[in-house]
Amino acid sequence: MIDHNNQEEYRDPMNYDLEFGGETDKYEFFLQLAKKNPGHVLELACGTGLATLYLAERGVQISGVDIVEPMLAYARVKAKDLPVAFIEADARTFESDQRFSMIFLTGNAFQAFLSDEDQQALLQTAYNHLEPGGIFAFEMRNPDGNDLSDEEEEHWGTFVDVDGVTVKVSGSQTYDAEKQIMHWTTVRDWGHRQTTSRIACRFTDVQTLQQLLEKQGFTLENQYANWDQTPFQPSSPMVISVCKKG
Repeated sequence: MIDHNNQEEYRDPMNYDLEFGGETDKYEFFLQLAKKNPGHVLELACGTGLATLYLAERGVQISGVDIVEPMLAYARVKAKDLPVAFIEADARTFESDQRFSMIFLTGNAFQAFLSDEDQQALLQTAYNHLEPGGIFAFEMRNPDGNDLSDEEEEHWGTFVDVDGVTVKVSGSQTYDAEKQIMHWTTVRDWGHRQTTSRIACRFTDVQTLQQLLEKQGFTLENQYANWDQTPFQPSSPMVISVCKKG
Protein backbone atom coordinates (compact mmCIF):
# COMPACT_ATOMS: atom_id res chain seq x y z
CA MET A 1 0.00 0.00 0.00
CA ILE A 2 2.95 2.31 0.81
CA ASP A 3 6.67 1.87 0.14
CA HIS A 4 7.83 2.95 3.61
CA ASN A 5 7.01 2.05 7.24
CA ASN A 6 5.08 5.29 7.95
CA GLN A 7 7.48 6.12 10.80
CA GLU A 8 9.84 8.59 9.10
CA GLU A 9 8.22 11.54 10.89
CA TYR A 10 9.26 10.06 14.23
CA ARG A 11 13.03 9.74 13.89
CA ASP A 12 13.87 12.86 15.93
CA PRO A 13 11.80 12.83 19.15
CA MET A 14 13.19 15.99 20.78
CA ASN A 15 12.58 18.15 17.73
CA TYR A 16 9.22 16.42 17.19
CA ASP A 17 8.12 17.81 20.56
CA LEU A 18 9.33 21.29 19.69
CA GLU A 19 7.46 21.23 16.38
CA PHE A 20 4.21 19.63 17.54
CA GLY A 21 4.03 20.08 21.32
CA GLY A 22 2.20 22.64 23.40
CA GLU A 23 -1.38 21.85 22.32
CA THR A 24 -2.73 22.55 25.78
CA ASP A 25 -6.37 22.78 24.69
CA LYS A 26 -6.16 19.23 23.35
CA TYR A 27 -4.47 17.85 26.45
CA GLU A 28 -7.09 19.57 28.62
CA PHE A 29 -9.89 17.94 26.63
CA PHE A 30 -8.55 14.47 27.41
CA LEU A 31 -7.77 15.43 31.01
CA GLN A 32 -11.36 16.50 31.65
CA LEU A 33 -12.66 13.37 29.92
CA ALA A 34 -10.42 11.25 32.14
CA LYS A 35 -11.68 13.02 35.26
CA LYS A 36 -15.27 12.23 34.25
CA ASN A 37 -14.30 8.57 33.79
CA PRO A 38 -11.98 7.88 36.73
CA GLY A 39 -9.73 4.85 36.64
CA HIS A 40 -6.71 3.69 34.68
CA VAL A 41 -6.33 5.45 31.29
CA LEU A 42 -4.51 4.17 28.19
CA GLU A 43 -3.17 6.24 25.31
CA LEU A 44 -2.56 4.26 22.13
CA ALA A 45 0.04 5.62 19.67
CA CYS A 46 1.29 7.86 22.48
CA GLY A 47 4.55 8.93 20.81
CA THR A 48 6.76 10.94 23.16
CA GLY A 49 3.97 11.12 25.72
CA LEU A 50 2.95 14.74 25.13
CA ALA A 51 -0.64 14.00 26.19
CA THR A 52 0.15 11.02 28.44
CA LEU A 53 2.51 13.02 30.65
CA TYR A 54 0.20 16.04 30.79
CA LEU A 55 -2.46 13.79 32.32
CA ALA A 56 0.00 11.96 34.56
CA GLU A 57 1.35 15.23 35.97
CA ARG A 58 -2.23 16.08 37.00
CA GLY A 59 -2.83 12.89 38.89
CA VAL A 60 -4.33 10.59 36.25
CA GLN A 61 -3.24 6.95 36.40
CA ILE A 62 -2.16 6.34 32.81
CA SER A 63 -0.13 4.11 30.51
CA GLY A 64 1.06 4.69 26.96
CA VAL A 65 1.59 2.31 24.03
CA ASP A 66 3.54 3.07 20.85
CA ILE A 67 5.33 1.14 18.12
CA VAL A 68 8.27 3.57 17.71
CA GLU A 69 10.92 2.79 20.33
CA PRO A 70 12.91 6.09 20.09
CA MET A 71 9.72 8.07 20.82
CA LEU A 72 9.04 5.89 23.87
CA ALA A 73 12.64 6.20 25.07
CA TYR A 74 12.29 9.99 25.09
CA ALA A 75 8.88 9.72 26.79
CA ARG A 76 10.51 7.71 29.60
CA VAL A 77 13.23 10.34 30.02
CA LYS A 78 10.63 13.09 30.27
CA ALA A 79 8.52 11.06 32.72
CA LYS A 80 11.29 11.16 35.36
CA ASP A 81 9.68 9.76 38.53
CA LEU A 82 6.07 9.81 37.33
CA PRO A 83 4.41 6.38 37.68
CA VAL A 84 3.71 5.93 33.96
CA ALA A 85 4.26 2.70 32.03
CA PHE A 86 5.37 3.23 28.42
CA ILE A 87 4.95 -0.01 26.46
CA GLU A 88 6.41 -0.79 23.04
CA ALA A 89 3.64 -2.54 21.10
CA ASP A 90 1.55 -2.36 17.94
CA ALA A 91 -1.89 -0.94 18.74
CA ARG A 92 -3.41 -3.48 16.35
CA THR A 93 -2.10 -6.46 18.33
CA PHE A 94 -1.49 -5.07 21.84
CA GLU A 95 -2.68 -7.37 24.61
CA SER A 96 -2.85 -6.75 28.34
CA ASP A 97 -4.77 -8.14 31.31
CA GLN A 98 -5.38 -4.56 32.45
CA ARG A 99 -8.78 -3.03 31.71
CA PHE A 100 -9.09 0.72 31.34
CA SER A 101 -11.77 3.28 32.15
CA MET A 102 -10.75 5.32 29.10
CA ILE A 103 -8.63 4.74 25.99
CA PHE A 104 -7.67 7.50 23.57
CA LEU A 105 -5.57 8.35 20.53
CA THR A 106 -4.59 11.80 19.42
CA GLY A 107 -2.40 13.56 16.85
CA ASN A 108 -4.77 12.19 14.17
CA ALA A 109 -3.16 8.80 14.89
CA PHE A 110 -6.34 7.00 13.84
CA GLN A 111 -5.52 8.00 10.26
CA ALA A 112 -2.24 6.06 10.36
CA PHE A 113 -4.27 2.83 10.23
CA LEU A 114 -4.52 2.63 6.47
CA SER A 115 -6.65 -0.41 5.68
CA ASP A 116 -10.05 -1.67 6.78
CA GLU A 117 -8.26 -4.50 8.57
CA ASP A 118 -5.94 -2.12 10.41
CA GLN A 119 -8.82 0.07 11.56
CA GLN A 120 -10.83 -2.92 12.72
CA ALA A 121 -7.85 -4.33 14.63
CA LEU A 122 -7.27 -0.99 16.35
CA LEU A 123 -10.93 -0.69 17.36
CA GLN A 124 -10.92 -4.31 18.55
CA THR A 125 -7.89 -3.55 20.76
CA ALA A 126 -9.65 -0.54 22.26
CA TYR A 127 -12.90 -2.40 22.81
CA ASN A 128 -11.24 -5.45 24.36
CA HIS A 129 -9.22 -3.39 26.83
CA LEU A 130 -12.00 -1.12 28.07
CA GLU A 131 -14.01 -1.77 31.18
CA PRO A 132 -17.78 -2.15 30.57
CA GLY A 133 -19.07 1.36 29.89
CA GLY A 134 -15.54 2.62 29.28
CA ILE A 135 -14.82 5.57 26.99
CA PHE A 136 -12.89 5.56 23.70
CA ALA A 137 -11.97 8.96 22.23
CA PHE A 138 -9.92 10.13 19.24
CA GLU A 139 -9.83 12.74 16.50
CA MET A 140 -9.27 12.65 12.76
CA ARG A 141 -9.34 15.06 9.86
CA ASN A 142 -12.73 15.15 8.15
CA PRO A 143 -12.39 14.56 4.38
CA ASP A 144 -15.38 16.84 3.68
CA GLY A 145 -13.68 19.68 5.58
CA ASN A 146 -10.22 19.47 4.03
CA ASP A 147 -8.69 20.20 0.62
CA LEU A 148 -7.57 16.80 -0.68
CA SER A 149 -6.30 18.03 -4.03
CA ASP A 150 -2.69 17.34 -5.05
CA GLU A 151 -0.34 20.19 -4.13
CA GLU A 152 3.24 20.93 -5.12
CA GLU A 153 5.73 21.78 -2.40
CA GLU A 154 4.79 24.92 -0.46
CA HIS A 155 5.85 26.60 2.78
CA TRP A 156 4.04 25.19 5.82
CA GLY A 157 5.69 27.03 8.72
CA THR A 158 8.71 27.11 11.02
CA PHE A 159 9.81 25.88 14.43
CA VAL A 160 12.83 26.43 16.66
CA ASP A 161 14.88 23.28 17.19
CA VAL A 162 16.82 22.04 20.26
CA ASP A 163 19.84 24.15 19.27
CA GLY A 164 17.80 27.34 18.83
CA VAL A 165 17.87 27.14 15.02
CA THR A 166 14.76 28.23 13.13
CA VAL A 167 13.79 25.40 10.83
CA LYS A 168 11.70 26.06 7.73
CA VAL A 169 9.05 23.42 7.04
CA SER A 170 7.56 22.84 3.60
CA GLY A 171 5.75 19.97 1.96
CA SER A 172 3.64 18.51 -0.80
CA GLN A 173 0.61 16.24 -0.90
CA THR A 174 -0.79 13.61 -3.25
CA TYR A 175 -4.17 12.01 -2.67
CA ASP A 176 -5.14 8.47 -3.68
CA ALA A 177 -8.92 8.80 -3.86
CA GLU A 178 -9.52 5.09 -4.44
CA LYS A 179 -7.75 4.10 -1.21
CA GLN A 180 -8.65 7.36 0.62
CA ILE A 181 -4.98 7.84 1.44
CA MET A 182 -3.13 11.15 1.51
CA HIS A 183 0.62 10.97 0.90
CA TRP A 184 2.52 13.87 2.46
CA THR A 185 6.20 14.61 1.91
CA THR A 186 7.71 17.04 4.41
CA VAL A 187 10.98 18.92 3.93
CA ARG A 188 12.70 20.54 6.93
CA ASP A 189 15.42 23.04 6.09
CA TRP A 190 18.04 24.04 8.67
CA GLY A 191 19.93 26.16 6.15
CA HIS A 192 23.00 23.93 6.33
CA ARG A 193 21.06 20.67 5.94
CA GLN A 194 17.67 19.27 4.93
CA THR A 195 15.63 16.26 5.92
CA THR A 196 12.78 14.66 3.99
CA SER A 197 10.10 12.42 5.49
CA ARG A 198 7.01 10.72 4.14
CA ILE A 199 3.75 9.91 5.87
CA ALA A 200 0.48 8.41 4.67
CA CYS A 201 -2.87 9.07 6.34
CA ARG A 202 -6.28 7.62 5.56
CA PHE A 203 -9.25 9.98 5.24
CA THR A 204 -12.24 7.94 6.40
CA ASP A 205 -15.56 9.69 5.89
CA VAL A 206 -17.69 10.31 8.97
CA GLN A 207 -20.54 8.02 7.95
CA THR A 208 -18.16 5.09 7.40
CA LEU A 209 -16.48 5.86 10.72
CA GLN A 210 -19.79 5.67 12.55
CA GLN A 211 -20.54 2.30 10.93
CA LEU A 212 -17.09 1.00 11.95
CA LEU A 213 -17.61 2.05 15.54
CA GLU A 214 -21.10 0.59 15.78
CA LYS A 215 -19.97 -2.68 14.18
CA GLN A 216 -17.30 -2.97 16.86
CA GLY A 217 -19.89 -2.44 19.60
CA PHE A 218 -19.25 1.21 20.44
CA THR A 219 -22.01 3.73 21.02
CA LEU A 220 -21.17 7.17 19.65
CA GLU A 221 -21.78 9.59 22.54
CA ASN A 222 -20.57 12.89 21.05
CA GLN A 223 -18.76 14.32 18.05
CA TYR A 224 -17.05 17.69 18.25
CA ALA A 225 -15.49 20.05 15.73
CA ASN A 226 -12.69 21.17 18.05
CA TRP A 227 -11.30 20.85 21.56
CA ASP A 228 -13.70 23.40 23.08
CA GLN A 229 -16.51 20.94 22.28
CA THR A 230 -18.15 22.92 19.49
CA PRO A 231 -20.65 20.49 17.91
CA PHE A 232 -19.41 18.80 14.75
CA GLN A 233 -20.77 20.01 11.41
CA PRO A 234 -20.41 18.13 8.08
CA SER A 235 -17.88 20.70 6.82
CA SER A 236 -15.78 20.86 10.03
CA PRO A 237 -12.09 20.22 9.28
CA MET A 238 -11.75 17.93 12.31
CA VAL A 239 -14.03 15.43 13.99
CA ILE A 240 -13.46 14.36 17.58
CA SER A 241 -15.40 11.21 18.47
CA VAL A 242 -16.24 10.15 22.03
CA CYS A 243 -17.62 6.61 22.21
CA LYS A 244 -18.77 4.25 24.93
CA LYS A 245 -18.24 0.51 25.15
CA GLY A 246 -21.64 -1.14 24.99
